[in-house]
Amino acid sequence: ELPPELFEQAALFCDHPAQAVVMGDLQHFGGDYARITALGDVLRGKSAGRTSTDQITVFDSSGIALQDLTIARSLIAAKQAQIGS
Repeated sequence: ELPPELFEQAALFCDHPAQAVVMGDLQHFGGDYARITALGDVLRGKSAGRTSTDQITVFDSSGIALQDLTIARSLIAAKQAQIGS
């Protein structure tokens, strides 16, 4: 759904690079896959995230099960904390 020319201008991020180039928007990138940065690397400080306020970024979330479980766990904990207060 994203125009292919956008990939050339944007910083590319995803949750799992090996999966992102097979499914999702980044499968249509067709450029240098070394330009795709794993979100986990940004969170661990191994790679830079967004570098300026005018930078175009594309995040392709292909949805790995661990993310779904982590989000569900966080939502349950938040709801339990709300009920307990």
